[in-house]
Amino acid sequence: CGVLYIRRYICPVCGRTVSMLPVFCLPRFQYSAFDIVYMLCELYKLGVSLKEYIGRIKRWFSAIGRRHLNYYKRRIINNRQFIQYGLNLISPGFIRKGTLENQKWVKDFLEEVNNLSTTAFLIDFHNHTGKSFMTAQI
Repeated sequence: CGVLYIRRYICPVCGRTVSMLPVFCLPRFQYSAFDIVYMLCELYKLGVSLKEYIGRIKRWFSAIGRRHLNYYKRRIINNRQFIQYGLNLISPGFIRKGTLENQKWVKDFLEEVNNLSTTAFLIDFHNHTGKSFMTAQI
């Protein structure tokens, strides 16, 4: 816990404000991208129920709940095509052959991001797509 200062700018043309978030922050998310990747990766690795996993991590993430984790998993599944597009731009080695079931795909994706470097992935993904991997795709 601590204080995070967010730099805000006013556009001289349209008058709207723009917030410059640090790389680990996701707009409108309570937890950072690092935390989301870590929590979901650990959940898949341990293979325990959501209730048991939440009990284990409550001391580090006091406000975490079942809804958070389910929301994060759903968002990644809903963004699957966009995430795959971004991964393919970053490195053609990320191109997946065939179709994987959504949960398996999410697990593989999180393991790769966690094994490489979450920071490098976040920066590369944003540089190539202009968005976060958790940004809602319509």
